[in-house]
Amino acid sequence: GHITAETFMSILRDKDSGICVDSEGFRTAGSMVSVLPRDPALPCVHFFTATPDPSRSVFKPFVFVAGIKPVPQVRSPTFLHDPAKQIPRFQSSVDRRHELYRRHQAALELMEQDQEQGQKLLETLRDLEQQGLEGMKALLE
Repeated sequence: GHITAETFMSILRDKDSGICVDSEGFRTAGSMVSVLPRDPALPCVHFFTATPDPSRSVFKPFVFVAGIKPVPQVRSPTFLHDPAKQIPRFQSSVDRRHELYRRHQAALELMEQDQEQGQKLLETLRDLEQQGLEGMKALLE
């Protein structure tokens, strides 16, 4: 058959098969789908959830090419006074969760507290994911 990135995303979201788990003290970690073109002149496109539970996450496209400048939203958090780098170490703590992860957690809370609003949010996220897939197709054509 014809396997697409969407096919793999659907597989990684499949709860009935046990691939996607969101309960019982265990939750599926971030998921990834990569599109590796046969033409070496074309870039590879990687889609990461970067958040747990792919059934309620969005796959975000990343293209790694020479000379790219990462946007602030994908950089790991940094701290002016990082307790891991001060002596004595770890005398205080900071919230090291990535901004994308924090926003995902807020979205999950909304999905659990208000099913109607949560469904609207999930539809918006899937629309954004679809835009990323369409952008990838245009890039590779």
